[in-house]
Amino acid sequence: MLFNSFGFLFAFLPVTLAVWLFLQKRAGLRIALSWLVIASLFFYAVWDVRYLAVLLTSISINFWLGGRILHARQQAAEARAGLWLKLGIGFNLLVLGGFKYTYFLAANLFGLFQAAPPFDPIVLPLAISFVTFQKIAYLVDCRRGQVQRHDALDYLFFVSFFPQLIAGPIVHHKPLIAQANTDSNPLFSQKEALVTGFSFLALGLFKKTILADSLARYASPVFELAKQATPGGEAAWQAMLAYTLQLYFDFSAYSDMAIGLALMFGFKLPVNFFSPYKATSIIDFWRRWHMTLSSFLRDYLYIPLGGNRHGEFKRYRNLWLTMLLAGIWHGAGWNFMLWGALHGSMLLINHFWHHLLKSRPTLAKAWQTLPDAIMTVLTFLLVAFAWILFRANDMNSAWHMYAALLQPFSGNPMPALPWHAPAQLAEGLLSASPDLAWAWIGIGLLTVWCLPNSVQLLSYDANANVRLKTIGARMQIALGIGCGTCFWLALKWMAVRPATEFLYFNF
Repeated sequence: MLFNSFGFLFAFLPVTLAVWLFLQKRAGLRIALSWLVIASLFFYAVWDVRYLAVLLTSISINFWLGGRILHARQQAAEARAGLWLKLGIGFNLLVLGGFKYTYFLAANLFGLFQAAPPFDPIVLPLAISFVTFQKIAYLVDCRRGQVQRHDALDYLFFVSFFPQLIAGPIVHHKPLIAQANTDSNPLFSQKEALVTGFSFLALGLFKKTILADSLARYASPVFELAKQATPGGEAAWQAMLAYTLQLYFDFSAYSDMAIGLALMFGFKLPVNFFSPYKATSIIDFWRRWHMTLSSFLRDYLYIPLGGNRHGEFKRYRNLWLTMLLAGIWHGAGWNFMLWGALHGSMLLINHFWHHLLKSRPTLAKAWQTLPDAIMTVLTFLLVAFAWILFRANDMNSAWHMYAALLQPFSGNPMPALPWHAPAQLAEGLLSASPDLAWAWIGIGLLTVWCLPNSVQLLSYDANANVRLKTIGARMQIALGIGCGTCFWLALKWMAVRPATEFLYFNF
């Protein structure tokens, strides 16, 4: 069930919300929370009921493992607690690897002998990557003594809450469960939470249906062609920029809708996306893009590897390995590994440059005179070049795209089609007008560089212990009209175009 579908917006969401509000007032928070867990599991089962059993089995085993770790800590058996933690991490990585990487490894192994694997690719259960990270984080927090209440209902809610179940943000148990364990949560009785939540939902829906899906029309056909041949130079640049913006608006849309849906139920989720294309460096980019993943990698991978505690060489090594593993987490393919390695290398260069500037005051002074706009555009282009590896189906497709970017713009902007190109590919390329492509890319760039993001626009504070910020009456009216218009336009768009999955569902 997609957030951007009529079934979700006009059936699942209103029914789930109405029952939640009714039970919360009439039966108490714990009963209402049970309903929310049931609704979330139903939301997941709609995708493919077969994988509900996988999810519930994994949840049950991880909850039991968490109990074993806490029990060992209570008995001061630190070694046993550590052993249970290693078993838990191993179990989760084995499940993730079995579904996500088995075919990739088999394909490369059998490929050495020019043979195909004896089985088809395994269909990846939805949300397995995000849920796996959350469960590992919970086990680690149990080991660190940061879990004070090991309750089955709380745990089920933490790992299955539908706004963040499929594509994040990656939440920690403590702030989310703390909101669910008290009737004094101010958002449960604050009408502004419902209004602000709907505003986030409307903005996200607009970004997904109108901006992201429209830009996809100029990216997808060219990347499909790159599987067979080298596209034309202008088409390749349009596809790279269109996909860069498509991914931005698609992920930004999901992040907005996740925050908005959670707010409608009275819960705050962390900000996961904060204008990353306004970043002035690769370091700054990773502080803004998929912020909860960056925090997870820092807290549960980079720091355990040693962080920056053992000298500059090991610091850079740990940082590069962390980004390499981030690439592998995103997908099973050499292109994802190279994407992670490339971002790791760019981060190392960025950190080394900062270190050099600190030791060269004259150079630092000259560097500071450069306008931020230049650094923003340079960072954007570096990220865009790397996204080709992220989007390409394989390394061969990526090389075709990179080769095409080096070609001059010709009089005919359309790429040459191979003689065996399928009809659907030809139709997609011919329907993607080059002039309209540049227009949509221009609109996208103006939006990401010149407008405030949704968090700024709606004055959202992710601190779970405070009420929503109040804004002036005129601003409320303007935002209400704007968000209502976005919602109406998105619905009109949805009526003529089929709903599409969010891109991060694939990871």
